[in-house]
Amino acid sequence: MNHRFRDVVIALLLAAGIAVPVWFWMRTPSPENPLTSAISGPTPISGTLAVAVDRSLVPVAEIQAKAFSEQYPKAAIKLSPESSRPVLRLLERRVEAALIEGALSAREDSLLSTLKRPLKRQPVARNALVFVVNRANPVRSVSVAVLKAVFEGRFTGWQSLGKIVACLDGSNLRARALLSELLLVSPDSLVASAEADMPRLLERLRKDRNAAAIMTLPAYAAALRSGYADSIEALPVSANGGESVEASPETLYTGEYPLSTDIIYLYDPYNPLATGFGAWLAKEGQKLFERGDMAPYEQLVRTIILN
Repeated sequence: MNHRFRDVVIALLLAAGIAVPVWFWMRTPSPENPLTSAISGPTPISGTLAVAVDRSLVPVAEIQAKAFSEQYPKAAIKLSPESSRPVLRLLERRVEAALIEGALSAREDSLLSTLKRPLKRQPVARNALVFVVNRANPVRSVSVAVLKAVFEGRFTGWQSLGKIVACLDGSNLRARALLSELLLVSPDSLVASAEADMPRLLERLRKDRNAAAIMTLPAYAAALRSGYADSIEALPVSANGGESVEASPETLYTGEYPLSTDIIYLYDPYNPLATGFGAWLAKEGQKLFERGDMAPYEQLVRTIILN
């Protein structure tokens, strides 16, 4: 009898040893004790993410980072402004993601292809380069062919003006590479006076009626807001003999403006927070790119409720 009682007790203990862990595994987690609380390290909406950013994109990146952290208070986006090497910092693993202007250069693309764990490339917005002149310049539009001649040093000048002096912001090295790509010109063939930074470039444009410069659309919009609206203007641009088009978020989105480009988010797809921030940029962040004087990559669907 004692042996039978012992066998029953042992059987019950073995059954309990199996049933209890299974019950804990299958039960729905309570709000006070979510499963994610047992996960250590970053998640798609928590942790700290270091992002290298092209200097021209810093203002809009700050808007995106702030909005993301406001919605997900446990997540922090740490921006690292770069002049030309955000991709290099990403390759060196000093950051987990990068936001860059335009496509990768051939060298950058080659370096990325050597990685054992490939990075994901995600277009998130549309931007543009604009050709800005002194308002004393009588020309009302310009073609891509003329721009190419200007920045190759082959253009002698428009009537009633002396020789046009092509200028660039020397602190934004990526804009030079982007201009080379859009004009189909070798970087070594570009001829331009490099001003030390954007404030000096704007002053050069204000004072020199023969100066002309290339800058991003957000940089131009910021210049107009800071008091240069009465002294500089961006010219509409035509391609292949077509109609001249002004740069605007609308013409960037439709592809009408010929000097448009994409903003690319590069990140490690195995990093949860980098992936979460990428998902934010592709959805909620789209409307915020418009606040940065550029166009979203995807037009958001707006629902109209009729009473």
